[in-house]
Amino acid sequence: MSIHWTSVLISVLILASGILGSQTLTRVDQDLRIIYAEYTLAATDLGHVNGELIRYRTSVIRAIEADTKEDFQRIVASLPQKHTRLDKAIARFVEATNDASRGKRVDAGELTELKAVRKSIDAYMTSSQHALTMMERRWNLVSGAEARRLQNLARQYVATDTGTKFINVTIELDRLLELVAAIAGEVKKEADDSLRVATMAMIAVSLALAGLVLTIPLPVKTEPLPEQT
Repeated sequence: MSIHWTSVLISVLILASGILGSQTLTRVDQDLRIIYAEYTLAATDLGHVNGELIRYRTSVIRAIEADTKEDFQRIVASLPQKHTRLDKAIARFVEATNDASRGKRVDAGELTELKAVRKSIDAYMTSSQHALTMMERRWNLVSGAEARRLQNLARQYVATDTGTKFINVTIELDRLLELVAAIAGEVKKEADDSLRVATMAMIAVSLALAGLVLTIPLPVKTEPLPEQT
């Protein structure tokens, strides 16, 4: 049985539109997963970093304002745990971005901002430790006047130097969050463009199929005439 060329053409068009639609939907699904896995969760982790920084700064201020040496030591003893939670929040952000990376250009941008965040955090931690060192000397002194001087000096240091470095950390975190949001917008735009192109292509194929069905006559099978006796 011979196959008419119109049937072959229609079958090819249907197959091509199915493959194109499948590839596009797969691409869009991957992009949506990237937006959620890399950028939505990463933004949440950045929020956790900011929260842990605020808790750490609050604890440092409480340590400086402690009324007794025992309270000071108790608060200072809790700081390494808060520092560990801060490191874990940053590690979760790095893991999220590495798991769903889309390109070297994106990685380089995130890496640059992440280095700036870590550098500012290290500077803030060093400044906070310097203020706590002043307070340790304050509790080891016998002279009340010198102890009060060191405490006031530590308060001033936390308010100026440490406070400035804390603001720098928040600024770098905001920049990193803006970068994450910008990349997520680019990914979403690419997904929308891919879906739009695939939709237009499938509409064109559907119109072409409809035109073929309506304009090209299908072959009609003729039966042989009966022989006359």
